[in-house]
Amino acid sequence: MNIYPLIKTQPPPGTGQLLLWFWLKIMAVFVALVFILVIRVPGQIRGYVYNIFREAARAQVMISTRHMLTLSDGHFVVRYYPGDADSALLVLKTAREFYPLVSRDFRFSSKKKIPLIVHPTRESLNASLGWPASENAMGVYWAGVIRVLSPNAWIDARDPRQVEEVFVVSGPVAHELTHLVVDYITRGNVPRWFTEGVAQYEEYRLTGFRFARTGDFAGEPLYDFAEMERDFDQLPNQTLAYWQSLAAVEYLVEVYGEESLHKILAALGQGRDMDAALQQVTGQDLDQFAAGLCSWLGQKRA
Repeated sequence: MNIYPLIKTQPPPGTGQLLLWFWLKIMAVFVALVFILVIRVPGQIRGYVYNIFREAARAQVMISTRHMLTLSDGHFVVRYYPGDADSALLVLKTAREFYPLVSRDFRFSSKKKIPLIVHPTRESLNASLGWPASENAMGVYWAGVIRVLSPNAWIDARDPRQVEEVFVVSGPVAHELTHLVVDYITRGNVPRWFTEGVAQYEEYRLTGFRFARTGDFAGEPLYDFAEMERDFDQLPNQTLAYWQSLAAVEYLVEVYGEESLHKILAALGQGRDMDAALQQVTGQDLDQFAAGLCSWLGQKRA
């Protein structure tokens, strides 16, 4: 029984494997070429090139997941494996709950359906991105596509209502939807630490979930933001890196106002780097911003 009247359930498509693999190879070459251009071309032109890269990568994922079962509505396309239908419905229901809120908060509207790929195991999720099996993510956004670990793989509960409650509050959907929105607004021109900070900030506003409290690391030596931008995922203390990212966004909003966040995202979307965007909106460069953050954290601790 289809409990969602606007959702269409589609069976996996049939033949055409040779043609499919041919187009996948063509798309892979195209994506690689565009990625090289994204690295080398500065400013607004880089943003236009990145848009092409993202949509090509998104199309490649849609083609490569054609064999999966599909749910769709006006905003989303959910791909999933047999045996995970309940999880796919829950992922779609949660996305439908959060998408209007994230869109409202960031004044964003997607002209295309957003792909959500539900993976039954961590190994499947990691393999889809070429990650080692030891990675522990529950959700990942990359190039217009959100990948989600099935709730069945990590929620230890039998009652469907309890599973839904845990997934909505602690699951990755609100966080990854925010990453998607930030990516589109900035045309991919956003430091890793800033998009993580914004995603955590929005997630906390919508669900109440956060990795750590604002004062948990107050007084600890902070990472240099240049290092955060360059090597975010390789930093030895990932908890500190995520906490610092969220603290920086909370500091920005508290001291300079909610509108400053939107203005910085807009400036990044126009091709400015983070230092220039901060100076344009706050009058401070990144070093001055970091000093202000340290002072603010000290006051919070006191």
